[in-house]
Amino acid sequence: MQSSTFDAPRCPVCESPATEIYLDQTEENLDSAVIGSSRASVSAGRILRCRQCRFGFRQLRSTPEQLQALYRHMDPGVYESELEGRDRTARTHLRIVKGYLQRGRILDVGCASGLFLTHAREAGFDVTGIEPNERLCQEARRKLGHESDVQCATLETAPLDRVFDAITLWDVLEHVPDPRRFLVRCASLLRPNGFVFLNVPDLNSLEARLLGSRWPLLLPEHLNYLSRESLQACARQAELATLHFRRRRALFSIKYVAFRIAQHGIPGSDLFKKAAATSVGRVLIPVALGETLAVLKAR
Repeated sequence: MQSSTFDAPRCPVCESPATEIYLDQTEENLDSAVIGSSRASVSAGRILRCRQCRFGFRQLRSTPEQLQALYRHMDPGVYESELEGRDRTARTHLRIVKGYLQRGRILDVGCASGLFLTHAREAGFDVTGIEPNERLCQEARRKLGHESDVQCATLETAPLDRVFDAITLWDVLEHVPDPRRFLVRCASLLRPNGFVFLNVPDLNSLEARLLGSRWPLLLPEHLNYLSRESLQACARQAELATLHFRRRRALFSIKYVAFRIAQHGIPGSDLFKKAAATSVGRVLIPVALGETLAVLKAR
């Protein structure tokens, strides 16, 4: 972990020139083989951090067009192997949404295979999904019915002709080239007093500070690392009020956890590997990765 001042780009959030190196790992060009759950590499590249708003960001950034092409052909195999845990996490997300909204239109950006949308529709919501990966989009359409409104696109390219009561960004904002502009676009699609629900990797989290360069959320495809402070800065620029912050846990199988901690070189991986090789490997456990879940509201 480094913290030296150098000639770096301005902060993409607050435009301060006071940025510094947070992490300097091997820099690799993004391609479909190194992104997503089936990624072959976990080198996060050079991560910079703003000393003013505490926003963290990868120095090497792709354009929206490049990212759309990458995610379209990404291999979702490992993602799909964890559907039970992801389904239960989706149910938890819906309970959070229902704490603020009981009915209405929901847009789920990055809807993956449609788990959250399926539960939201069953709960009475009118649902729309956007997913750039072709295989996951097809699976979401299969779950929801081919007449459902699930678009194989990104938020920037999707033709949306309606407004929504809520927009959900589960594991999304860390992947976009310009989080400020992304939230501005979200705000433009909300009804007055509509909500944005999201989660982001937080460099200020206990997990990030304890694990340092081995933190599992330091990933090639993560372009942004939003502390609560920098997330609030993005929200203000989109004219969204911050209502609530909390830490997020997700459910994963012990087998998956063993795979990930070994990939990141985290101590204790041998013990997890032994457990994963037995029937215990299928057991789901809640994992705190160092993510912040936030609820924003249109002014």
